[in-house]
Amino acid sequence: MKIEFLVQNAYAADGATRAVLNLAGALADTHEVRVVSVFRWLDRPAIAPAHGVRIVSLLDLREGRRPDKQDVRRLTPSRVIPRTQEMSWRYSELTDDKAEEYLRASQAQVVVGTSLELAAYVSRWARPRALRLGQLHQLSTVLSPQEQSRAWAGLGRLDAVVVPSAAEAREVTRAGLPGDVAVHAHPDCVPDPRVRPADGHSRVVMAAGRLVPEKRYDVLIQAFARVVEHHPDWQLRIFGTGPEYGQLRGLVAELDLYNHVFLMMEEPRLEARWAAAAIAAGTSDRESFGLSLAEAMRCGLPVVSTACPGGPPEIVRDGINGLLTPVDDVDAFAAALLRLVEDGPARLAMGRQAREDARAFGPEVSAGRFEGVIRTARRHRREGRPAAEVTVSCEVARNGTVVLRLAGVREGREDLELVLRKRKAARGEQPVRLPLLPAEGLGPHLYEAFVPPDPEVLAEGRWDVHLDTGEGRPAKVRPGSLDLRGLGPVATGPAYTVVQLPYASESGHLVLRTWTRDRHAEATEVWADQGVMHLRGLLYGSDFGEAEPLLLMRRRGVEEPGFWLPGLSSGGADFSFSLPASDLAEQLVGRHELWDLWVGRRHDPVVARLGRFLTDVVDVKSVFAYPNIVVPTGEGQPVMVKPYYTAGTELSVRVSEKAE
Repeated sequence: MKIEFLVQNAYAADGATRAVLNLAGALADTHEVRVVSVFRWLDRPAIAPAHGVRIVSLLDLREGRRPDKQDVRRLTPSRVIPRTQEMSWRYSELTDDKAEEYLRASQAQVVVGTSLELAAYVSRWARPRALRLGQLHQLSTVLSPQEQSRAWAGLGRLDAVVVPSAAEAREVTRAGLPGDVAVHAHPDCVPDPRVRPADGHSRVVMAAGRLVPEKRYDVLIQAFARVVEHHPDWQLRIFGTGPEYGQLRGLVAELDLYNHVFLMMEEPRLEARWAAAAIAAGTSDRESFGLSLAEAMRCGLPVVSTACPGGPPEIVRDGINGLLTPVDDVDAFAAALLRLVEDGPARLAMGRQAREDARAFGPEVSAGRFEGVIRTARRHRREGRPAAEVTVSCEVARNGTVVLRLAGVREGREDLELVLRKRKAARGEQPVRLPLLPAEGLGPHLYEAFVPPDPEVLAEGRWDVHLDTGEGRPAKVRPGSLDLRGLGPVATGPAYTVVQLPYASESGHLVLRTWTRDRHAEATEVWADQGVMHLRGLLYGSDFGEAEPLLLMRRRGVEEPGFWLPGLSSGGADFSFSLPASDLAEQLVGRHELWDLWVGRRHDPVVARLGRFLTDVVDVKSVFAYPNIVVPTGEGQPVMVKPYYTAGTELSVRVSEKAE
């Protein structure tokens, strides 16, 4: 299937972006995956996407790219993203317009917004047929209750929300998403390391992440000062950039740790660095998952982490693959570090177990888990969407009118309409709106609409039936009972003949198929006997009277008059013809030809296309199949003559040379 991830900046190397790119790469083995970056500031991504993952961007903000950078819409705040959200300053009327244009045109079956802002975009503008998911890496505890209410309000049309930990899933569920949106815990994906695992001989404690207050690297540096007092040959290396860099540099100098603690700046891929270390450390106050810790575990490192809200307590098993300490407790964290520094066998054993446990975050497992979320969300959509479960039953009356009866609406309503949209509509052709009125004598909460057999109402074509409740976009409905017993005589007006057939499409939605003709020739019987094709039928819109019925055969795609064959009629609307297959075989010029059949009256220029409309069979082409008639030619290959119905249910004949 086609899956698209909408990200803020696919060219960065932060944890949220790494997590999305890792999952996209895992899914690309079996799906068509695209990462859509709302913003682009760099020529190349900091992390190269996996094979099969395509990256596209909506706003190009690189130096020298003037159209987007100078667009005045960047000065107008977003009409979708609340100003209280952390990244709202990045979003504007321009990002709204670009995202809306892209999402409305996207053909992806699954669209994923990977932040609160982008999940709101997906909820609002992704195509109704697409599965709409939100993948949130920010803990709900980061937001105040008032901010949560505003943030969640924009997510009501999502099919599901994915968060990286069970703790976060509980928090988001407790917050109460609108529309009863399901919340799934889905740990971040960690790719297979391309280096040998750590061997345990290093003397390096390592941490990685943005240098921001919630990471509490000040606690880590103070705890490591206790380690240095007993083991001056050990180092602490912290990889990352951020606003806390200056303060942390000052703390290192204050504690005289400039030969032991190193702020290493940011690197996009750290697996070789992890493999060269001995212990991974995390001192966060809160952590949505702990991607850097899981990456370290994949490389065979034991972890010392705070038991903060979020993912670390779910991925670190205390005393088995690492150690957990209370949040903001320098003494406890120092003691945990010293335990692993001084106990080499325990450090090695926990590292081996960490590597084994981290397989649960590998690409195959992660891709399978995400596919499970998609399946569950689809099932939930089928079972829970009110519009999709509304059914419309149909009855075809004797005069050709189609009666549509609505069930599944529990409360009395006065604003319900059925909206009929024509497939492949011509430019400017508008949908047809039919008011739903209470059905008299059929019980409470049942409504009716009527489609008269009038070409001024429905032109020829296929019309998808939608329900408009006034609460959003009209949604397609599913068919209830289809009573086609009245389908027989067509509705005939002064200059037209109309046939209307309701049926269930392959996707399970209600469709009306309509035909409009000034005259129509209905084939009622077709059979072959002794090399002759026999036809019987009825002419609607006229009768034959004293005129002789004529069958006109026209070679498709050729500008020529064709040839006529006389037939029989009782003088009414009935007709019959006997067409020798040899007559068509003699006309064969190439190796393969198609002939269309028309019925007319002698001395009357109006002819009617021969077809089969008056049947409750939707797929006439497949159901009504006729045998080949083999015509010997005496010289060369014999000729095959085969009557068949086209996709438009009209009768034609295929004439071709018989293959050896």
